[in-house]
Amino acid sequence: MSELVVGMIGIGQLGLPIAANLISAGFKVVGFRRNDRAAFVAQGGQAMESPSDVAKAADVLLLCLPGESAQLDVLDGPQGVLAALAPGKTVIELGTYTREFKQAQALRIEATGAQVLEVEVSGSPALVTQRKAALYIGGHASVLDGCSKVLEGITDSRFHIGPFGSAVAVKLIANYLLTIHTLAAAEAVNMGRRAGFDPKQLVEVLRQGAGGSTMLTVRGPMMAEGTFSPAPGPFKTLEKYLDMGANLADELGCATPLFSAALPYFRRALEGGMEDLDISAVIQLIEADSVAKPTNQVEQK
Repeated sequence: MSELVVGMIGIGQLGLPIAANLISAGFKVVGFRRNDRAAFVAQGGQAMESPSDVAKAADVLLLCLPGESAQLDVLDGPQGVLAALAPGKTVIELGTYTREFKQAQALRIEATGAQVLEVEVSGSPALVTQRKAALYIGGHASVLDGCSKVLEGITDSRFHIGPFGSAVAVKLIANYLLTIHTLAAAEAVNMGRRAGFDPKQLVEVLRQGAGGSTMLTVRGPMMAEGTFSPAPGPFKTLEKYLDMGANLADELGCATPLFSAALPYFRRALEGGMEDLDISAVIQLIEADSVAKPTNQVEQK
């Protein structure tokens, strides 16, 4: 077992498989979550009573929180992370927030004498479990060197993008493509089903050819089965990335013909009560928008 103690604050849908990978890699992992810590303990983690307890015990502290307000709640206060940090500790920020917010909190962390690294996770919880997620890393190379073994414990795919604040832009671009590719996969599966093909067979064939994509491989089978829950990636999780990706494109003056076409479908899903379903359920909207087949449609045998 590694001598480094890893702390994990935020051991929910994404944080739990990250923690599990680290435990499997031989790290002692201590963690905090306001409730439902049983799954973390069952994986071999040690639950702590407060964020400050985790920060005190950990050499490397991972923060995996859903939003900016949750981040501030964990950082501030007498039981918060900032009160417990000290020189020699490293904080790895896994949450996706605006670059400005991330940089502001990084300055507060560094004021304690601790070091900070930005790491964006690209991949669903299932991909994290399979060690197939990618990590986009922003920060000083010296800080990365000091905690590289921890990141190796999470996945084999790691990319140092540049200075702190740069990784979030790549994550937004990745989710920008995810949005487009998911809708494209839905179009293809819908077309194949309407042409008379077995959608399961079609997905298997297409994913191995030039038209294949990660989203077709991961979400095509869900579309073929019509099974969208439990959701590895629900619409409500994607929502903030839609907003942040659109804002980044506007700031950069980018032409966005495909994203602009895809975005209304995901907005419709969110506004239509589908927020808890996996984003593969966007195929339901594609099916609803498709016209009735002509009576002389020849079915494939």
